[in-house]
Amino acid sequence: MALRYSFCLFDFDGTVADTGEGIKRSVAYSLVKMGRSALPDTMLSRFIGPPLHDSYKKYSGMTDEEAETAILRYRERYVDIGLYESHLYPGIVQLLQELRDAGAYVGIASAKPQFMLERLAEYYEIDSLLNTIVGIGLERHSADKRDLILRALPEGVDRKQVCMVGDRLYDIEAARALGIGAIGVDYGYALPGELVRAGAEAVFSSVSELSGYLIIDKVGK
Repeated sequence: MALRYSFCLFDFDGTVADTGEGIKRSVAYSLVKMGRSALPDTMLSRFIGPPLHDSYKKYSGMTDEEAETAILRYRERYVDIGLYESHLYPGIVQLLQELRDAGAYVGIASAKPQFMLERLAEYYEIDSLLNTIVGIGLERHSADKRDLILRALPEGVDRKQVCMVGDRLYDIEAARALGIGAIGVDYGYALPGELVRAGAEAVFSSVSELSGYLIIDKVGK
Protein backbone atom coordinates (compact mmCIF):
# COMPACT_ATOMS: atom_id res chain seq x y z
CA MET A 1 0.00 0.00 0.00
CA ALA A 2 1.17 3.51 -0.78
CA LEU A 3 0.46 6.34 1.62
CA ARG A 4 -0.27 9.98 0.84
CA TYR A 5 1.22 10.92 4.23
CA SER A 6 3.61 8.93 6.42
CA PHE A 7 2.52 10.64 9.65
CA CYS A 8 -1.24 10.78 10.26
CA LEU A 9 -2.68 12.58 13.26
CA PHE A 10 -6.37 12.49 14.13
CA ASP A 11 -8.62 14.60 16.29
CA PHE A 12 -10.76 12.40 18.54
CA ASP A 13 -14.24 13.84 19.14
CA GLY A 14 -16.15 13.88 15.86
CA THR A 15 -13.31 12.28 13.92
CA VAL A 16 -12.37 8.95 15.50
CA ALA A 17 -15.41 8.61 17.75
CA ASP A 18 -18.89 10.05 17.99
CA THR A 19 -18.73 11.31 21.56
CA GLY A 20 -21.49 13.88 21.15
CA GLU A 21 -24.21 12.37 23.30
CA GLY A 22 -22.09 12.15 26.42
CA ILE A 23 -20.62 15.62 25.94
CA LYS A 24 -23.98 17.29 25.35
CA ARG A 25 -25.63 15.58 28.30
CA SER A 26 -22.74 16.47 30.58
CA VAL A 27 -22.74 20.12 29.44
CA ALA A 28 -26.50 20.27 30.09
CA TYR A 29 -25.88 18.77 33.55
CA SER A 30 -23.22 21.38 34.30
CA LEU A 31 -25.49 24.26 33.27
CA VAL A 32 -28.18 23.05 35.68
CA LYS A 33 -25.59 22.80 38.45
CA MET A 34 -24.43 26.34 37.65
CA GLY A 35 -27.99 27.70 37.64
CA ARG A 36 -27.67 28.68 33.98
CA SER A 37 -30.30 28.65 31.28
CA ALA A 38 -30.59 25.48 29.24
CA LEU A 39 -29.22 25.50 25.70
CA PRO A 40 -30.87 23.92 22.63
CA ASP A 41 -29.35 20.76 21.19
CA THR A 42 -27.90 22.64 18.22
CA MET A 43 -25.98 24.89 20.59
CA LEU A 44 -24.85 22.03 22.81
CA SER A 45 -23.36 20.39 19.71
CA ARG A 46 -20.97 23.32 19.39
CA PHE A 47 -19.27 22.24 22.62
CA ILE A 48 -17.97 19.13 20.84
CA GLY A 49 -14.37 19.57 19.73
CA PRO A 50 -13.22 23.01 20.94
CA PRO A 51 -11.81 23.50 24.46
CA LEU A 52 -14.74 23.52 26.91
CA HIS A 53 -13.43 26.64 28.63
CA ASP A 54 -13.80 28.63 25.41
CA SER A 55 -17.24 27.21 24.67
CA TYR A 56 -18.68 28.01 28.09
CA LYS A 57 -17.54 31.60 27.68
CA LYS A 58 -18.79 31.89 24.10
CA TYR A 59 -22.14 30.13 24.35
CA SER A 60 -23.11 30.69 28.00
CA GLY A 61 -21.49 34.08 28.59
CA MET A 62 -19.37 32.84 31.49
CA THR A 63 -16.30 34.53 32.93
CA ASP A 64 -13.00 32.63 33.06
CA GLU A 65 -13.63 31.69 36.68
CA GLU A 66 -17.20 30.57 36.00
CA ALA A 67 -16.04 28.49 33.02
CA GLU A 68 -13.50 26.71 35.19
CA THR A 69 -16.20 25.87 37.74
CA ALA A 70 -18.52 24.69 34.95
CA ILE A 71 -15.82 22.30 33.71
CA LEU A 72 -15.56 20.76 37.19
CA ARG A 73 -19.35 20.26 37.24
CA TYR A 74 -19.19 18.82 33.71
CA ARG A 75 -16.59 16.26 34.77
CA GLU A 76 -18.76 15.13 37.69
CA ARG A 77 -20.95 13.41 35.13
CA TYR A 78 -18.70 12.95 32.14
CA VAL A 79 -15.83 10.98 33.69
CA ASP A 80 -17.98 8.08 34.93
CA ILE A 81 -20.99 8.24 32.59
CA GLY A 82 -20.67 10.55 29.60
CA LEU A 83 -17.30 9.19 28.53
CA TYR A 84 -18.95 5.92 27.54
CA GLU A 85 -21.99 7.45 25.84
CA SER A 86 -20.03 7.24 22.61
CA HIS A 87 -19.00 4.93 19.77
CA LEU A 88 -16.29 4.66 17.14
CA TYR A 89 -17.23 5.71 13.64
CA PRO A 90 -17.73 2.77 11.25
CA GLY A 91 -14.50 1.81 9.53
CA ILE A 92 -12.14 3.74 11.81
CA VAL A 93 -10.50 0.63 13.32
CA GLN A 94 -9.83 -0.78 9.85
CA LEU A 95 -8.35 2.55 8.71
CA LEU A 96 -6.02 2.79 11.71
CA GLN A 97 -4.96 -0.82 11.22
CA GLU A 98 -4.27 -0.34 7.50
CA LEU A 99 -2.25 2.79 8.14
CA ARG A 100 -0.12 1.00 10.72
CA ASP A 101 0.27 -2.05 8.46
CA ALA A 102 1.52 0.27 5.71
CA GLY A 103 4.14 1.72 8.05
CA ALA A 104 2.46 5.01 8.97
CA TYR A 105 3.01 6.80 12.25
CA VAL A 106 -0.50 7.22 13.69
CA GLY A 107 -1.52 9.43 16.58
CA ILE A 108 -4.26 11.35 18.36
CA ALA A 109 -3.96 15.10 18.95
CA SER A 110 -6.99 16.37 20.83
CA ALA A 111 -8.03 19.12 23.25
CA LYS A 112 -9.65 16.39 25.36
CA PRO A 113 -7.92 15.60 28.67
CA GLN A 114 -5.09 13.10 28.26
CA PHE A 115 -6.43 10.55 30.74
CA MET A 116 -9.84 10.51 29.00
CA LEU A 117 -8.24 9.87 25.62
CA GLU A 118 -6.13 7.05 27.03
CA ARG A 119 -9.13 5.53 28.80
CA LEU A 120 -11.27 5.62 25.64
CA ALA A 121 -8.47 4.27 23.44
CA GLU A 122 -8.14 1.31 25.79
CA TYR A 123 -11.92 0.91 26.13
CA TYR A 124 -12.34 0.75 22.35
CA GLU A 125 -9.17 -1.35 21.97
CA ILE A 126 -7.43 1.00 19.56
CA ASP A 127 -4.53 1.89 21.86
CA SER A 128 -2.32 -0.73 20.21
CA LEU A 129 -2.90 0.96 16.83
CA LEU A 130 -1.63 4.34 17.99
CA ASN A 131 1.97 5.51 18.19
CA THR A 132 1.02 8.41 20.43
CA ILE A 133 -1.92 9.99 22.22
CA VAL A 134 -1.69 13.68 23.09
CA GLY A 135 -4.30 15.62 25.05
CA ILE A 136 -4.35 18.28 27.74
CA GLY A 137 -3.68 17.97 31.45
CA LEU A 138 -6.47 18.37 33.98
CA GLU A 139 -4.96 21.63 35.15
CA ARG A 140 -5.37 23.11 31.66
CA HIS A 141 -8.83 24.00 30.40
CA SER A 142 -7.73 25.31 27.05
CA ALA A 143 -5.02 24.47 24.54
CA ASP A 144 -3.49 25.64 21.29
CA LYS A 145 -4.13 22.93 18.70
CA ARG A 146 -0.79 23.72 17.07
CA ASP A 147 1.00 22.86 20.30
CA LEU A 148 -0.88 19.56 20.61
CA ILE A 149 0.05 18.60 17.05
CA LEU A 150 3.72 19.42 17.59
CA ARG A 151 3.79 17.41 20.81
CA ALA A 152 2.36 14.42 18.95
CA LEU A 153 5.10 14.37 16.30
CA PRO A 154 8.64 13.01 16.48
CA GLU A 155 11.29 15.71 16.62
CA GLY A 156 12.62 16.82 13.24
CA VAL A 157 9.85 15.22 11.20
CA ASP A 158 9.43 16.37 7.59
CA ARG A 159 6.18 18.34 7.76
CA LYS A 160 5.43 17.58 4.12
CA GLN A 161 4.89 13.99 5.26
CA VAL A 162 2.42 14.94 8.01
CA CYS A 163 -1.34 15.42 7.96
CA MET A 164 -3.95 16.35 10.56
CA VAL A 165 -7.45 14.94 10.18
CA GLY A 166 -10.25 16.70 12.03
CA ASP A 167 -13.89 17.71 11.96
CA ARG A 168 -13.62 21.33 13.09
CA LEU A 169 -12.00 24.51 11.81
CA TYR A 170 -9.54 24.48 14.74
CA ASP A 171 -7.92 21.33 13.33
CA ILE A 172 -7.69 22.74 9.82
CA GLU A 173 -6.41 26.17 10.83
CA ALA A 174 -3.73 24.66 13.09
CA ALA A 175 -2.59 22.27 10.38
CA ARG A 176 -2.33 25.05 7.80
CA ALA A 177 -0.42 27.27 10.22
CA LEU A 178 2.11 24.48 10.73
CA GLY A 179 2.46 23.71 7.04
CA ILE A 180 1.11 20.17 7.23
CA GLY A 181 -1.75 18.48 5.38
CA ALA A 182 -5.15 19.74 6.54
CA ILE A 183 -7.86 17.13 5.98
CA GLY A 184 -11.47 17.62 7.04
CA VAL A 185 -14.25 15.15 7.79
CA ASP A 186 -17.82 16.41 7.81
CA TYR A 187 -19.40 13.32 9.35
CA GLY A 188 -18.56 14.88 12.72
CA TYR A 189 -19.69 18.21 14.12
CA ALA A 190 -18.54 20.84 11.64
CA LEU A 191 -21.04 23.49 10.65
CA PRO A 192 -21.99 23.53 6.95
CA GLY A 193 -19.07 24.86 4.91
CA GLU A 194 -16.86 25.33 7.97
CA LEU A 195 -14.03 23.07 6.85
CA VAL A 196 -13.86 24.43 3.31
CA ARG A 197 -13.81 28.01 4.60
CA ALA A 198 -11.00 27.08 6.99
CA GLY A 199 -8.93 25.91 4.03
CA ALA A 200 -9.09 22.11 4.17
CA GLU A 201 -7.26 20.48 1.26
CA ALA A 202 -10.05 17.89 1.08
CA VAL A 203 -13.23 17.09 3.00
CA PHE A 204 -14.75 13.62 3.33
CA SER A 205 -18.20 12.45 4.39
CA SER A 206 -17.22 8.97 5.59
CA VAL A 207 -14.26 7.05 6.96
CA SER A 208 -14.32 4.95 3.79
CA GLU A 209 -13.79 8.04 1.63
CA LEU A 210 -11.05 9.27 3.96
CA SER A 211 -9.32 5.90 3.74
CA GLY A 212 -9.31 6.06 -0.05
CA TYR A 213 -7.51 9.41 0.15
CA LEU A 214 -4.92 8.53 2.78
CA ILE A 215 -4.13 5.11 1.31
CA ILE A 216 -3.72 5.76 -2.38
CA ASP A 217 -2.78 2.24 -3.46
CA LYS A 218 -4.51 -0.74 -1.93
CA VAL A 219 -3.37 -3.28 -4.49
CA GLY A 220 -3.10 -6.68 -2.91
CA LYS A 221 -5.53 -5.82 -0.13
